[in-house]
Amino acid sequence: MLLPNVTPSSRAPAWQRTFSALVGALLTLPSVASGQTAAAPTPAARVQQLAAAGEAGSARAYADSVLRALSPDDDMVPEVLFARASVATTAADAERDYLRVSVEHSRSMRAAEALLRLAQLELARGDRAGARRHLERLLRDYPDGTLIPRAAFWSARMAFEDGHAVRGCEALAIARQRVPSVEVELSNQIEYLQPRCTNAALAMTVDSSGLDPVDTSAARGGRPPRGTFEDSSGATTRERRAGTAYSVQVAAYATQRDASALAKRLKGRGFDVRVIGTRKPYRVRLGHYPTRADAEAARIRVKRSGLSGIVVEAERR
Repeated sequence: MLLPNVTPSSRAPAWQRTFSALVGALLTLPSVASGQTAAAPTPAARVQQLAAAGEAGSARAYADSVLRALSPDDDMVPEVLFARASVATTAADAERDYLRVSVEHSRSMRAAEALLRLAQLELARGDRAGARRHLERLLRDYPDGTLIPRAAFWSARMAFEDGHAVRGCEALAIARQRVPSVEVELSNQIEYLQPRCTNAALAMTVDSSGLDPVDTSAARGGRPPRGTFEDSSGATTRERRAGTAYSVQVAAYATQRDASALAKRLKGRGFDVRVIGTRKPYRVRLGHYPTRADAEAARIRVKRSGLSGIVVEAERR
């Protein structure tokens, strides 16, 4: 039997091009009589094919027709919704379909990816809180998913940008642990952020033993804390009375393993190093100094060796 020519003219109306696309899809079905085994593309794949061919309008019209024909609980619905969102011409249209996938079809294979896309849309419009909510839900509801490394990376990046170093390093640790070796570009992006977890960005000014926050004005070249006075040796009245000691903190980690690994490397370089804390954050500190001035001098020496840090009150021995 001769088949009709279904290739539409480029000047044909959209409905005719859509109809021709549908007929073309039907013609790709396996032919039992001829013994052909070529499988027809799924509706979602067909949407992508039309869009890739420059027929975005036809792609959306085709998706609309498929969704009208499907039962709302059909497993194909989230796939077609996701495909339609990916070829949307406005952010609002894309967001609407991604939200439907993540809410109405939260058990589908596309739900986690829809949340990641929603987070990216929120970031594009400057809504960081909205993006964070989508990423947190992805990490919470799909802990075994393949998108965990990417979601954790974006969470870490946002946390660093917002000044939440500990939160950022916790997320970055998840990303490093879960990223597959084949994801070379993502691995490089994760490693680019890693130095933020081994320098003063993570240094905490509150000790786990319950000490008050340390005033770091002296470390910044300012005056000693209010109510203290330096003697000729540089020690303050507070230091002489309380026997306060100081250290240089170079990092704080969410896991003891990471903190110990850094401490081991620094010890191999000759530093007097230790890990402080019985729960996160695990702090990596250098030395015990009788005055803040001594600790500040040590911090400067440490910086010359390529390691950043801040002066903190040392834990009680």
